[in-house]
Amino acid sequence: MFVWYYVEYGVDILMLVNERHSKIRAGLEKNGAVTVAELSKAFGVSDETVRRDLLALEREGVLSRVHGGAIAAATLKPAGEFSVRIDEHRREKNELSHLAAELIEDGDIIAIDAGTTALEFAEIIKDKFKNLTVITHSLGVFNILSQSDTIQTVLVGGSYDKGEDAFWGHLTAQSLRSLHVAKAFIFPTGISLSCGVSDFHLALADVQNTLLTIADKIIVLADSSKFEKTSLCKLCDLKPEHTYVTDKNLPDSIFDLYRENNLMILKGKCLK
Repeated sequence: MFVWYYVEYGVDILMLVNERHSKIRAGLEKNGAVTVAELSKAFGVSDETVRRDLLALEREGVLSRVHGGAIAAATLKPAGEFSVRIDEHRREKNELSHLAAELIEDGDIIAIDAGTTALEFAEIIKDKFKNLTVITHSLGVFNILSQSDTIQTVLVGGSYDKGEDAFWGHLTAQSLRSLHVAKAFIFPTGISLSCGVSDFHLALADVQNTLLTIADKIIVLADSSKFEKTSLCKLCDLKPEHTYVTDKNLPDSIFDLYRENNLMILKGKCLK
């Protein structure tokens, strides 16, 4: 009788473990991340039991454990054509650009990176400030901001990449290194707790890395589709002193994990 009960109990436990793992996989597929707190509450088990589940799934390559939970194994963010990317996630880009603009003060000297989100950001700020100086290597950003009578725009030249509508190379980086800004706004392809901030463009990545060194404060802008994605060139690790700005569609599970890891992350709301 005892043996029969033990075997049946063991089967029940195995079924419970498999069920938990299946639900964790589903949560990762839906949201890209799970937290220990939410899983413990949902399953009615201890935090330690959840951590063992996450460890087992990490060994299978399903996820990467981080402080407070786990993220789905980072996927590669494909590099699309500029003309295609400019129309992707326009609403989200608008949301996060409005929020990021609130981090600028009149009289600031800032740097703006290149990219399709950078163009949306430039449109938002061009009529918002009475006195602003902007350094950029994006011809598109320059063309937008040069329309403003209250923004002094400095275009940093070098080799021109027509596909990305931006300047890059030794001359660009050298010019930037001779400058200093209060805030640099960076627009990467991917952001991941395990892989950091990354971009797909080798040449422009060198310029982005230079921007990271000349600013007192770094603000990273990325729509929610870029979170827990990785790309070819790693720019830097995620850092508590940086600010990460995204749109309201970022799942709460990812937002909570970033906060749990002492990262300053802001979610916007649509203003259009």
